[in-house]
Amino acid sequence: LFALRWRINILTMGDDEAATMGVNARRTRIVVIVAATLVTAASVCVTGMIGWVGLVIPHLCRMLVGADYRRLIPASMLMGASFLLIVDDVARLATTAEIPIGILTAFVGAPFFLYLITRKKKL
Repeated sequence: LFALRWRINILTMGDDEAATMGVNARRTRIVVIVAATLVTAASVCVTGMIGWVGLVIPHLCRMLVGADYRRLIPASMLMGASFLLIVDDVARLATTAEIPIGILTAFVGAPFFLYLITRKKKL
């Protein structure tokens, strides 16, 4: 996915524009879907289900760095890792018993996701 980020930018322009720039849109789309599925499966296999991170962090990064995938993918990786480190530290240090990390990510993720759903887009 990291290596294909410039092609993902081209896919956002549409299939016809991608074809004129020499990108096979159908093949690129399939490769991106397969790669994203494998990355997600590997992450969940290692860490378990950590809800909201995959929904909230990319949207927040898009607000901060824009829609260019050359900057968005690295920013999402770094911000997602930082977010989980902070939430894990809070989960371990907040009380004597460890709070499940999914609960803390839901405290952050659910209100932010509701904000994303209810906000009005500026044209």
